[in-house]
Amino acid sequence: MAKAFPVQYDRERARKAFDILLSTREPELKQLALDIGYPTTGADWQEKVLLFCLDVNSCFIDLSKDKMDEVEIHKCMTLMKTMAKDRPLIESQKIQDLAYNIAEDFKSLYMRQD
Repeated sequence: MAKAFPVQYDRERARKAFDILLSTREPELKQLALDIGYPTTGADWQEKVLLFCLDVNSCFIDLSKDKMDEVEIHKCMTLMKTMAKDRPLIESQKIQDLAYNIAEDFKSLYMRQD
């Protein structure tokens, strides 16, 4: 996994979960990367898109809290702006949902690893 992978995940378990996720959701990761303007030709692009998905997932959870840190708010708004750029609302929502669901799938796969 990329060095920047969140520290709350054990790297070996995360790698196994990520490999399973790639076998089933790689086309969706690629579509998401294209939708947000991230190149799919560089090294570790799939991992970086997954990190983006985990950030979006975290924002959905954080935005439901009563209080948020200003840095978290700025990060979430930047992510939402990236997904909404030059798109109709319904398309932006589809991208947000895809990112959220990919992150949820990864977290589910991660929890099943031993």
